This record gives sequence, structure tokens and C-alpha cells, in this order.
Amino acid sequence: MTNRQQIGVRKSHTVMNQRGIERRSKLRQAAYELLCERDIEDVSFRDIAARADVPEGSAYHFYANRFDLFTALAGDLSDLFIKAHQADVPPKRRGNWQDLAAHLVEVGAKVYAENPPACALLIGGKTPPEVKQADRINDRRVGEVMYNVFARYFVLPETTGLRAAFYYFIEITDLIFMLSVIEHGEITPAMLKEAKLAGTGYLAHYLDGVRPV
Repeated sequence: MTNRQQIGVRKSHTVMNQRGIERRSKLRQAAYELLCERDIEDVSFRDIAARADVPEGSAYHFYANRFDLFTALAGDLSDLFIKAHQADVPPKRRGNWQDLAAHLVEVGAKVYAENPPACALLIGGKTPPEVKQADRINDRRVGEVMYNVFARYFVLPETTGLRAAFYYFIEITDLIFMLSVIEHGEITPAMLKEAKLAGTGYLAHYLDGVRPV
């Protein structure tokens, strides 16, 4: 193969890879849009492919089925939580660790409220097992971000399991969020308050007595 032919092959592969990236993105965006409009069980792979304007046969080259696609979308949604939690915390919300913990619960609730597919996929009560398992992995990433936020403002103890505690903190608050969504269709102010109580009560085992940096 000549140098010119090799360059042509590389360019062809680059174009195909870029097209694949774009189609994956379009499929995830289509799934997001449909989950804003319908219940999760009413969104089929065919519907998603049609909304994305990607031939269904081609769509299967990128995702094995709708659950595979939903799992990928859950990763995108997890990134939204990470970005939200990495934002600067207002001074009045970090006067003590309890205020900071309550603030992070509120931040999570706000992301859910602004992104209905996050509620549908992650705390809607109808989450497919494959997606839930992936979400737990994603929650560990979010928990690590929360740990770093706390470490930014407080002197944290060298306690075994503290990093994991923030993952459990997310699981505890998400459970209450899920109950709220199942019973009321949204995270209500009353259930947001319950989530804060449960989350801070759990973290108290690890954080009571910590002082600001």
C-alpha cells in the first residue's frame, strides 16, 4: 500500500469514527427527549432511532438494545450531577458540614427537577436492572466528587470508609427521592426535607466534630 493509500484509509476511518460518535450522541439525545414525553416502558428502540433519524439497523451497530442505550444515557446524566456538585458553594451554605450536606442534597434534587429523564431512569421506580447497576457505578463517581467538595471546606478525619460513606449518602437520599417520585410524581419539598434528615443523620457518624479548613 502506498503512502497516499495509507493516508486515504486513515482519513476514511476518521470520518467513520466521527460519524459513529455523532450517531451515538443523536441516539442518546433522542432517548432523552422521548423520556421527557413518555414513561420509560413506552419508549422503544425503534422510537429512539426514528427520533434520532438513524436507521434502526444502523442504530444496533452502536447500542445492542434500548437498555444498553439507556445505560449510556445514565452516564451522561451522571455527568450533569458531577458538574452541578463541582460548582462553588455559597458561603452561607458551608458554615458547618450539616449545611453543606443539605446543600448538596438540594443540588441533586434540582438536577432531577430540571432533567425528567434522570427521574425516569434513576429514581422512577421502573429502572431496568442493567441501568441501575450502571447508575450505582456512576454514583460512586459522584460520591468521590462530594468527598472532594467536603475536603475543600472542612478538615476531614482519616476514617476508613469515609469516601464510601458519600456513596451511601447518595443512595440513602436517592431512595427517599424515589419514594417521592413514585408517590407524588416529583420530589416534593416535604420529601426533600426527609432526604436531608436521612442523609445528614447518616453522615453524622463520620463527620460530627469536623472543623472548617
